[in-house]
Amino acid sequence: MDNYKAEIGKRISYLRSVNGLTQEKLAELLDCSVKHVSHAERGAALFSLEKYLFLSDYFHCSLDYLLKGTGSDDVSLLLPSCILEILRAHDTEEQRLLLTYLNMYSQLRSHRDDND
Repeated sequence: MDNYKAEIGKRISYLRSVNGLTQEKLAELLDCSVKHVSHAERGAALFSLEKYLFLSDYFHCSLDYLLKGTGSDDVSLLLPSCILEILRAHDTEEQRLLLTYLNMYSQLRSHRDDND
């Protein structure tokens, strides 16, 4: 239980990085200092409940995942926000292009696995 702050911080750092955010940008979104973000990611500080609620919405993850590390089976946690935006948008052409790319990647990966 002593290490819970560090574990929360690691999850926030991970979500920030896979979504292409700097600590500076996250601090701006949270309306706090970069130093506070840095301390929170290292487990030396916590955010307010309001900020955790914001992070949960922003990163499309549950509070359970942010605070306890559970419920992380959601594939959206692994995707950068730009891909999630395309998938959630109503632009069918963008979605088609993304799915075409993913299918090509899947075929290349399958071909690579067959050759190993």
